[in-house]
Amino acid sequence: MIEKDGKVSNVIIDRIANGKSSKELHDNYGIKPVSTLGKDWWEQVAHYERWVVEHGLEAVSTDKNGHALNPDLLSGATINVAELSDAVRNAFDGITESGGYTVKTGTSYSNVWGLYIANVILKDGEITSILLDRISLQGEDSKEKYDNYGIKRVSSINKDWWEQVAYFEGWVLKNGVESVKYDKDGHAENVDLISGATIGIDDLTIAVKDALSK
Repeated sequence: MIEKDGKVSNVIIDRIANGKSSKELHDNYGIKPVSTLGKDWWEQVAHYERWVVEHGLEAVSTDKNGHALNPDLLSGATINVAELSDAVRNAFDGITESGGYTVKTGTSYSNVWGLYIANVILKDGEITSILLDRISLQGEDSKEKYDNYGIKRVSSINKDWWEQVAYFEGWVLKNGVESVKYDKDGHAENVDLISGATIGIDDLTIAVKDALSK
């Protein structure tokens, strides 16, 4: 949850299942073919995020199965939204521990690129996952743009922003954030890191370090 001038400006939700980010699976999550809306998990979550920003969390109404009762919410999200609401409520209440997991959140702001957000997830004191995203200066969620972000066609490694960020997440999980080296332009100097992430990784690194400092 992101606030600006005391108001919620963005809600970003993701889920780790079997060690994988559900948003990074995108259309490979697999419910689109059987969805009555023809929408995969990430699309329904994006609809929920926007709805909550517009109407507020307390406006969400659900049935005993966790499905939305609000017609305009249900029209874009038939998945269980009660679980999403629980996560947002925890964010409002500052609750960072749930189900044996602890979440540490950090940020880094760029006047050019916007707000970077890092969620570092730990269990029993060990980092199990790192989730990064960015809200652009136009207020758009960079991961949700997926292959429409637009750098894949000009990328020397043929990867869009979300793919390079996912690679960075995995690299840091394996090697540790203190191992990240980058030049004055913010590009990785680690050979095995730059092989999968040629974007600027300085703000990503700062956001992760900020999370771990909490």
